[in-house]
Amino acid sequence: MYHTLFRLQKRCCFAAFASLLIPVAAVAQSSSPAPDYHPMVGIQQEDLAVARSHFETKIQRRGPPPAEWDDMITPAGAREIVYVSGTLQLKAWINTPVSSDLGKRPAVLFLHGGFDLEADAWDSTRLFRDAGYIVMTPTTRGENGQHGVFTMYYDEVADVLRAADYLRAEPLVDPKRVFVMGHSVGGTLALLAAEIYPYFRGAVSVSGSPDQALYLKYAKGATLNAPFDPNDALEVQIRSPLAYAASIKCPARLFYGTQETYYAFTTPRLAEIAREHGIDAQVRAIEGDHASNLTTSIKLALEFFQKLQAK
Repeated sequence: MYHTLFRLQKRCCFAAFASLLIPVAAVAQSSSPAPDYHPMVGIQQEDLAVARSHFETKIQRRGPPPAEWDDMITPAGAREIVYVSGTLQLKAWINTPVSSDLGKRPAVLFLHGGFDLEADAWDSTRLFRDAGYIVMTPTTRGENGQHGVFTMYYDEVADVLRAADYLRAEPLVDPKRVFVMGHSVGGTLALLAAEIYPYFRGAVSVSGSPDQALYLKYAKGATLNAPFDPNDALEVQIRSPLAYAASIKCPARLFYGTQETYYAFTTPRLAEIAREHGIDAQVRAIEGDHASNLTTSIKLALEFFQKLQAK
């Protein structure tokens, strides 16, 4: 029943915020008031890891993510591996360097957009791989027909942390030079993971959603697809990186497209709060929309990671 009612087109999920939000121009031409994209979620002083330790999400609808997917076909240059998250065995793609002569390598945990893993996510990582990085692109629970229940930015965070553990333990990976980067849905997960995991050297979020209260208010179909009670403020808060901005554990860069006006208040506010707590966090609007800003963002991410390694 869930699978039938809540499957969406893959591209729609990939641009989860962008393609679902009510366009500002459309609102301006109607009698409806313009959307207010200022932060809605409350800012917390408690560390996210501590908050999660005494919180139990209540999932009202158990099933897979709201996405359609093709069979997972391992792309060229990658090998399929399985990592363990709790009782689940989840698939991921990782590259193996041709030679081990260079010793331990830096690595990037790349979190894909949307709610399914496709080859284009792997293609997006070419710049890192060409620069000598080991890259791992994981699925999370329920994606691509795998086991597990979709919880929308909650248990999936635990999957990301376990994927990071796997990557750090890879024989050719330098565990002190592991970075995390994500786009769209993956950008949100990258932020939440960076607020918990103490071992990332740096984090980059591209078009991640800082405030799920805003997402649930303005994104078409968002409340329908949320597997938890969207009116429960604590459920929304625990999934919002903005609420726990002070928890970020590593230097971070936050990118979003110039056409993504719905991030113009929340993303800078997240970086501002992080800086107030002594965290190296910077935000930059990249020319383009939810999808087209990714290419430039990846180039900037590589530059950022390289600078961090030089320190």
